[in-house]
Amino acid sequence: MPTQDVLGDVRQEPSSGMSMGYHGHGMVRGVNIGGFLVPEFWITPSLIANIPDPKPTDYLQLCNRLGPDATLSLMRRHWETWITESEVQRLASAGITHLRIPLGHWEFVDSDEGYVRGGLPYFKRLVYWANRHGLKVIPDMHTAPGSQNGFDNSGSTNGVNWTKDSRNVSISKRALQTMLKYIAGDPILLATTDAVDLLNEPFIDSLDFGQLWDYDTGGHTLVSSGLGKTPPVVSIVDRGFKEFSWWQTRWPRDWNTKYADAWLDAHLYHVFDRNIDDWPLESHLRLVCQNGRNLRANSTSFPIIVGEWSLALPQAALSGRENEARRRFAEAQLDAYELGGAGWIFWCFKTEVSPEWSFLDALDRSWMPQPLSNREFSPICKY
Repeated sequence: MPTQDVLGDVRQEPSSGMSMGYHGHGMVRGVNIGGFLVPEFWITPSLIANIPDPKPTDYLQLCNRLGPDATLSLMRRHWETWITESEVQRLASAGITHLRIPLGHWEFVDSDEGYVRGGLPYFKRLVYWANRHGLKVIPDMHTAPGSQNGFDNSGSTNGVNWTKDSRNVSISKRALQTMLKYIAGDPILLATTDAVDLLNEPFIDSLDFGQLWDYDTGGHTLVSSGLGKTPPVVSIVDRGFKEFSWWQTRWPRDWNTKYADAWLDAHLYHVFDRNIDDWPLESHLRLVCQNGRNLRANSTSFPIIVGEWSLALPQAALSGRENEARRRFAEAQLDAYELGGAGWIFWCFKTEVSPEWSFLDALDRSWMPQPLSNREFSPICKY
């Protein structure tokens, strides 16, 4: 098991309002720009509203259903309007420091699957806006050919097939290389990029871990050395639905020795485990506390970023007092998720119909405190 020596200068208890840093990197307080360059129709149901049933459930189905020209026309209208500079400015004013931007592999390579590309100019525009308003960005390779998890967020729901064909992994490696070259070739993109998420939510139990780890370690080398920044751009490795203890014996000891050049990504949600659907709010808050303690305990081995979380709760936890429940849930998570040392990124910045998944809606409804350090309720967690 890695020891404290691996991250000898980690401060584990950030003061209120203070930024804790790993070798030059400040605390991340971010939002995900979900539903933008990698469509997810539960975020933006309007994209498929005019398509007859049966409606597509993922982006590849949309591309195949409409064909390249109609898909590109639809997506261009979406890319033009889904996020505005005024929204970026509002996020910065609310205390957000980073935008995690999901990207599809199809934007950088032709994987011969049928995906329609064209979003990179809008990615560049968004990064320029972020730079103008003092934000950093985390480009996130959110998809892989054949799908790394079988979820709609991978582009395809047709099984977990990424490592079943080694050519898929080779294509992913080329996509990552091309993305990094694209970033390195533009001074604003490079200056604004603080970290790179190597691959979102690989379902490790359904993949060949050897191929995934070869991709991750090779990607870490490309990111940390190839972009030529000091401190280096951080590589973010998704924990792939495995416990922190599983990673203890696998995390390379030579990572994070001189600089913080790699973080482990944990996504913490309360609505995908049917075993806790009937819990009252207090039980969910206690789970947040436990997660905070786990983050702090494991941060001595690797910096942990909570790369996705939300205010979504099962109906039983709301108990007719939604505003209070979501505010208490927000405050508990904000307190807990900085204990991993790297910070947190809310999913996502905006939705069309689900305010509990929207940071901007949470601000409007006072579910999210302003400033982020403000607390309406006494802390439930004792760290």
